[in-house]
Amino acid sequence: SLWSRQSFRAMGRETIFPGVELETQEHGPCEGADVLVVWGHGLCGSMGGEDEERLWDFWRPPADDDDESEQFENSTHVVRYSARGHGASRPCSSADEGTWEVLGEDMLALARNKRWCQKHESDRKQKLILGGASMGSASAVFALRRALLQAKDTESRARTETATTNGDSHHQHNVAYPEIDGLILVIVPTFHEARAKRRTQIEKAIARGFHATAARRKRRPIFKNTDREDEPATPLGVREDSFQHVMTASAKSDLPSLEEMARLFAREVPESKAPPRILILCWDCGDATHPASSAESLREIAPSANVEIATTLQEVNSWGGKIRSFIDEVKRG
Repeated sequence: SLWSRQSFRAMGRETIFPGVELETQEHGPCEGADVLVVWGHGLCGSMGGEDEERLWDFWRPPADDDDESEQFENSTHVVRYSARGHGASRPCSSADEGTWEVLGEDMLALARNKRWCQKHESDRKQKLILGGASMGSASAVFALRRALLQAKDTESRARTETATTNGDSHHQHNVAYPEIDGLILVIVPTFHEARAKRRTQIEKAIARGFHATAARRKRRPIFKNTDREDEPATPLGVREDSFQHVMTASAKSDLPSLEEMARLFAREVPESKAPPRILILCWDCGDATHPASSAESLREIAPSANVEIATTLQEVNSWGGKIRSFIDEVKRG
């Protein structure tokens, strides 16, 4: 594949805010791609861990590489990154720096930095998809929320300016935000009522400390009773110097209310924009940290979302292909 041979780039670093640098890894062309996909991993996870697990690694060309997959790779720019407090990204010096809301702002800032049509003020539209697994999926929801709040603010200021210039056509503003065309939410974490029990688990991990938590790390429940159940667990991806802050931040994080998320997913403002397409992939395999009930709750508030719940590893193995198909759909728009 052209992508795997030429366009994969080694680890990089991206400054998204003054003093905030994230470790990144990119796949596909950074200039001229039809779609940009920004992807976040889960709590204590890592890019390397996702590569080892191979559960949703849509960035890896399929074994039966053909013209269609080459076309996908030539038109898709994937940016993966280590969240704050993970990998070689900036450490977290307080719990306030690692909340889902802050991680969402990071994801949006990284996407804006990497979007070539914004860098070059090109008229040609590049589609933007945000996604991730677990904490990464929560980051994507908060990134959408942030973009919408900014869009609302930009639009109201534009209206005020237009009114004060008596509708002078030179002052008509073309509001570029919100710029998110698709969301991919994989193994959505617990939220609202279900979050309380998870909070207690995280607090126990904080009390045990970094090394004891690393030693207790287990394979995902989806591998049970399969030919992969004896594989070692992936290493802890959180930085030792940030462990307590990252975990405390996760314990105090939660998704917005169902009412607010329903509005976000429907994208009521601005009226001229179509709502983002949404793909939600979850499993029902005894994983209490990522229960099927999280996907069911989102299905109720986002009726147009494509929601799939897998019960076997075989079904999960099709997720990479499903994500690639979804990206193609958004691309075609």
